[in-house]
Amino acid sequence: MTRDCDNTLPRTFNDRHQLYEWSVQVPVFEVQFMNRIFHQLRKRRPLHLREDFCGTAYLCAAWVRSHRQRTAVGLDLDAETLAWGQARHIDRLGPASTRVALRRCDVRTVTIPPADIVCAYNFSWFMVHPLQQLVDYFRQVRASLAPDGLVFLDCYGGWEAQQESYEPRLVETPEGMFTYTWEQASYNPIDNLARCHIHFELAGGYELKKAFTYEWRLYTPAEARDALLAAGFADCHVYFDTSPDPDEDRYRRTTRARNQPGWLAYIVGVA
Repeated sequence: MTRDCDNTLPRTFNDRHQLYEWSVQVPVFEVQFMNRIFHQLRKRRPLHLREDFCGTAYLCAAWVRSHRQRTAVGLDLDAETLAWGQARHIDRLGPASTRVALRRCDVRTVTIPPADIVCAYNFSWFMVHPLQQLVDYFRQVRASLAPDGLVFLDCYGGWEAQQESYEPRLVETPEGMFTYTWEQASYNPIDNLARCHIHFELAGGYELKKAFTYEWRLYTPAEARDALLAAGFADCHVYFDTSPDPDEDRYRRTTRARNQPGWLAYIVGVA
């Protein structure tokens, strides 16, 4: 029997933001990846991060923890989510919390000081469409970057990404186990728009159905490259996951890749 959550479960199991972070976010990896690629391309340490569509600002917190000189600004429109992230992640940084600023504003905003890195992860930039709006967004990102700055995006695709799907996955946490399910409810091949949901199934048959819903365009790396160049970026690099093990990530820069049922990649725009 399907039931809504109640107070018999651990408090965090009633919290969709905590369940989401446990299910999909690995901020330490993201910080290490951005630091490595930036150092390879620019031969220096990146210090100031702007996280677009920052949500709970989990990544902002991990960024400032990684080095005592690092600062971050997170942009998002959802006041409730920003407040949750401020209380859960930023305030708990102690003195380092002064190096993070969360702003409720449109990501198509030019920010100062210029960022070494702007990132938009968890496919959040897919929500900016049609293509001309994406170009406009990248143009504002370019204006918010340092002269040698980089923008980092993630991307998914493959022919299964163009099908309706229902993919449950068991997640183990310090407070127990639950099932995270990614559902692609619809996909329109005419305009590449997809409607997706995240569901959580908890102990005792409790469920959080449609805890998150996304309506976005499945952009390809080629479309991202075209939009970045049109917005004034000098170049675009694609880092494709080349690992044969689904539990291991191995992102390598490449200009060619074999299509697969499902794949993941990072896209780096070079200012």
